[in-house]
Amino acid sequence: MKTKIFALVIALLAVGLLIPMASSAVTVSPPIIELDAAKGDVVNQSIKVRNESAVAVTYYLSAERFVAGGEAGQPAFTGEDVDLATWIKFPFQSITVPAGATVEVPFSIIVPNYAGPGGHYAAIFLSTAPPEAAKAGSQVSIASRIGTLVLVKIAGEINESAQVAEFSTTMKIFKSLPADFNIRVKNDGNVHLKPMGTIIIKNMWGAVAGKVAVNETGGNVLPDQIRKFDAAWVKNPNAVGATSFWGKYRQEKENYAFGSYSADLNLVYGTAGKTLTAAVSFMVIPWNVIIVNLAIIIIIVVLLYFGIQKYNKWILKKYSKAKK
Repeated sequence: MKTKIFALVIALLAVGLLIPMASSAVTVSPPIIELDAAKGDVVNQSIKVRNESAVAVTYYLSAERFVAGGEAGQPAFTGEDVDLATWIKFPFQSITVPAGATVEVPFSIIVPNYAGPGGHYAAIFLSTAPPEAAKAGSQVSIASRIGTLVLVKIAGEINESAQVAEFSTTMKIFKSLPADFNIRVKNDGNVHLKPMGTIIIKNMWGAVAGKVAVNETGGNVLPDQIRKFDAAWVKNPNAVGATSFWGKYRQEKENYAFGSYSADLNLVYGTAGKTLTAAVSFMVIPWNVIIVNLAIIIIIVVLLYFGIQKYNKWILKKYSKAKK
């Protein structure tokens, strides 16, 4: 249970597809390695392991294939030492990291001549138990396993192709900002892509009301996969989530928007800078602000009415006295 919770937390903090699993005592850097290579290449790389604990720790090295585990970008480790996982070679099977020390772990990627063009993916793991024990499902080995991701693009007939599978708002009518967007991008190519860009929001008169960045962290979409990116248009992120009437009034006032809006999605991806576009419309009607403003107007009108009535009576009374 501890391992599953731990892996989930790390997956949610992913940069690209993953920030590798790490305990509070040991860290691995970089969290993700992206490389370009060709058939027959030998690429030498390394990762750094930092041991923050008070004792030396011995780690066993292994590589494992990973795939997209869902539309949120979390990885799913297949347990297979196939494809890129078999191309990764280590000079030793294990390494001991002294307490408080940082050790560089070298490795090589030997690309075979039969390697297909496009993306190939694997995770490098350091475990306190031998790979055989990890494959057998040892709780100790899984709980203490740390690693990093390796994404390799092999030259050749690269197909960089994507489409917007969905661009929508979570609601058609919002009471206030934030206005939340759902963006789902499908990778139809054979290599990982980083669609990045902006959403431009325009009001009912066509003026730009706001801009929202999409995928600022550079999350990857793997081939034949869909990845969901969340974005929100908000003016004051600190004034959200209110439950009381006056809390909602404050939220609507500080994140004020009113009327119909259009949102244009513009994404750029691939080495050639291909673009993806989509559009959606929505409305913002701040009911609590409207109610309060109407109440204020009614009170002002009532006060003016009675004030005028009282003033007229005073004038008439004064006129009557003057006439007498």
